[in-house]
Amino acid sequence: MSLSAFMKQIDPELHKEYVLEKWKSGQTGSRKNIATPEFKFDAPTFTKSKVCDFNLGTKVVDLPDNHPAKIYCIERKIPKLDLLYYTNKFKSLVSELTDGYDNLIEEERLVIPFFDTDCSVFALQGRALKQSGMRYITIKIDEEKTKIYGLERLDPTKTSYVVEGPLDSLFLENSVAMAGADVDLQYFSEWKDVVFILDNEPRNKQIVDKYVKLIDAGFKVTVWPEKVKEKDLNDIILSGIDTSELKQIISKNTTYGLQAKLRVNNWKRC
Repeated sequence: MSLSAFMKQIDPELHKEYVLEKWKSGQTGSRKNIATPEFKFDAPTFTKSKVCDFNLGTKVVDLPDNHPAKIYCIERKIPKLDLLYYTNKFKSLVSELTDGYDNLIEEERLVIPFFDTDCSVFALQGRALKQSGMRYITIKIDEEKTKIYGLERLDPTKTSYVVEGPLDSLFLENSVAMAGADVDLQYFSEWKDVVFILDNEPRNKQIVDKYVKLIDAGFKVTVWPEKVKEKDLNDIILSGIDTSELKQIISKNTTYGLQAKLRVNNWKRC
């Protein structure tokens, strides 16, 4: 069965888009077979990035090896421990940065500061280390700034990877995280080349809708192959896949346009 016939069978509306696009480019009829495009991306490399310090916590890398926060990060194989912090008084820490969070509990948490390109902290996340009512708490310090983690280390002139969680972003070079679903995609329009990597949850309508929105906006997306069962990058690493293999999986499964829509349609049925 041809690709066109297959698309017509599973999604007539997508097939109409495909035929129209071929007609516009003069590739209709039986004159030529169009090979499935293969996308290859150079592995992103860092230029010298800024080193930002957060003076309201202790760097996880400086904690004793038997400290619960360091044990948590090591067991989860989380890299770049110099970018993560620990506090045993999260409520007090937040109160030194902003107002309006009086309902917080005074507890220990892993602290993930969000820096802008000038190393100013505009938000942070606290990750619970024990059983807690809220595993993650996101604190907005500057309401005018978009909740993007990792901006101080990003080189927007190279391929940038956008993931959903700050800790996941640490597994890829030149990667940032969207801390929330309310990020305006126009924010990424000035970046040279952007690949969005969403969580592997095909039954999650919110994620499926986000894929469609990204594809319609013209962005590249990574659509996870069926062999990957884990939910996010950290879980994939914990399954035994190393960062080099992870990059290969991402490269081979990154696409855009009609091909991306077809891949998402298949993926959401998994």
